[in-house]
Amino acid sequence: MSRSTWILIVTLFAVPLLSTCSPGEAQCAQCGRMECRNMAFTVHLQGGKQVETCCARCGLHYLQSERPAVESLTARDFDGAGEIDATRAFYVDGSDVTPCLAAGKPPLRDASGCCADPVYDRCLPSLIAFRSKQAAEAFAREHGGAVRAFAEIGGQRP
Repeated sequence: MSRSTWILIVTLFAVPLLSTCSPGEAQCAQCGRMECRNMAFTVHLQGGKQVETCCARCGLHYLQSERPAVESLTARDFDGAGEIDATRAFYVDGSDVTPCLAAGKPPLRDASGCCADPVYDRCLPSLIAFRSKQAAEAFAREHGGAVRAFAEIGGQRP
């Protein structure tokens, strides 16, 4: 086998492996992005199945589009990554912090090469969960956005 053929074979198998999750990481059921530990949102369905999303915004999209039979909802506290009851969390809606966006990617460009803003991103505006209202308020003072309860962001208790 020639060197160029060998390189092609290795590339064909290595690239897909590099783009998959490493053990312990989950992929969002809505947008396909990798979960950020401090942003993950889990829908616990009746019957024991779980649906993992990268953030609360994707979790809400899932709940609104699928209308599943829900047992409970958990979010990750942005400050400490601990699991919290999503229905009792405080959310900062629309801050300048957007962890779900791919870091280091160049800005999108239109057909003529000019910078273009994304028209739609499922994870925007950001929706970040906090265990305490005080932590959410402090975060919002620094990064903008509005502090909201679960019912105010469109969530419905299971």
